[in-house]
Amino acid sequence: MNKEANFQPIDKEVAQEMVNAYAKEASKDPKSYTKAVWFPAEQILEIAKKLSDGKHDGLRIYFAQYTKDSLDGLPQEHEGRNTVLLVPTFAAGQTNKLGDLTEEHKDDTDDIENRGNVCPHRCEGVEL
Repeated sequence: MNKEANFQPIDKEVAQEMVNAYAKEASKDPKSYTKAVWFPAEQILEIAKKLSDGKHDGLRIYFAQYTKDSLDGLPQEHEGRNTVLLVPTFAAGQTNKLGDLTEEHKDDTDDIENRGNVCPHRCEGVEL
């Protein structure tokens, strides 16, 4: 993936922290409101390429929230905002990076994607 465009996968622990923060705070604070998250075609095509490798069977989308520790390369005002994490899933019987056989739809936590444009703030083209 294009590392210069900041599409790099994020760390599993950071991703878990973001998911936990979303689950805890989603309905409490209007400041966390995110209407939509936009991802560029280049990033989606890279995910599609990974999913077509024969080892993966789908994509799981987690709802999450930016935390102080997940802001690397992002504007400070993203802290506390809701987002999504895109996680490829392994097909059953595949070998993960640890050499273990995977269950059906097991998360591939080595390739967690994030870093779309969040709206409000970046709402170009939003109609819904």
